[in-house]
Amino acid sequence: MAGAVHEPGRGKDDRETEAIKRRLHDLEGRVRDARARHATASPEAQERAAAMGQALRLATELVAGVAVGGFIGWALDRWLGTQPVLMAVFLILGAAAGILNVMRSAQKRQAEAGPLPGKDLPPDDDD
Repeated sequence: MAGAVHEPGRGKDDRETEAIKRRLHDLEGRVRDARARHATASPEAQERAAAMGQALRLATELVAGVAVGGFIGWALDRWLGTQPVLMAVFLILGAAAGILNVMRSAQKRQAEAGPLPGKDLPPDDDD
């Protein structure tokens, strides 16, 4: 084939390459701006996000305790043939375990947060 040889980097390809480079440069600028906005999140927003994460964790622990207890009771009921008895017992035990886990986690978080503001004030003598 004795036609024109298409060499990369010439003609129409140069314009396409430049357009891609411009778009990539614009995209990098937008990503940099978005990261800068995200990095300067207020401490209040970060604190709120941490509190929401902790609340989700506590809810998950409670639900997991009930679910695991119910499953163990259901499995034992099917294995031993005591249909509703063990499932009810293990649901209650799972709920109790979930509540204990939530209480432990909440106490730990409260201890990490320190005393409440104003708790160290002397008693009021207005009485």
